[in-house]
Amino acid sequence: MVAKREFILEVSTTPAQNIKALRQQGENMDWSMTRHEGSRMVDRFAIIMPMVQSARTLGLSFDDGALSGLEMHTWQETTGSSGAVCKTAWTIPGGIENPEARKLIQQWAAQLPRCPWKWTFGERSVVGFLLPVWRRSRRAFAKLGLDSWPVKSADSVIPGSDD
Repeated sequence: MVAKREFILEVSTTPAQNIKALRQQGENMDWSMTRHEGSRMVDRFAIIMPMVQSARTLGLSFDDGALSGLEMHTWQETTGSSGAVCKTAWTIPGGIENPEARKLIQQWAAQLPRCPWKWTFGERSVVGFLLPVWRRSRRAFAKLGLDSWPVKSADSVIPGSDD
């Protein structure tokens, strides 16, 4: 059996905002969707020792359409002593190289209420300025073709959609 491979993005938006944007995409395409709620084991570092905690996850999967089987799970985790970073894990049929999945992620990012790879000064102050999250997130979005904000929605139309 082949293990599922996740593509994880660290974002500045909340899990509710992430799910809402993806749900709107599915509704625009008239795809049937299934909601998921669960928990995920995450590591939190306390002084010098990692502690395992569970984080509440929200998820959405597409049951039909061009991207049938695509799933997104989102959660917030506190890696240090305070502040939380939101993460989204995408399980994509065909992997991240799938051009339709890339277009969907670009559309999803365009519908978010703020730039998903930029945090405010206050958020960075609480979580920590020296964490690699800030640069890693920007690079991950740049690899998807998202390096400017706001995203032009005309560039990110999914092939086979009604748009």
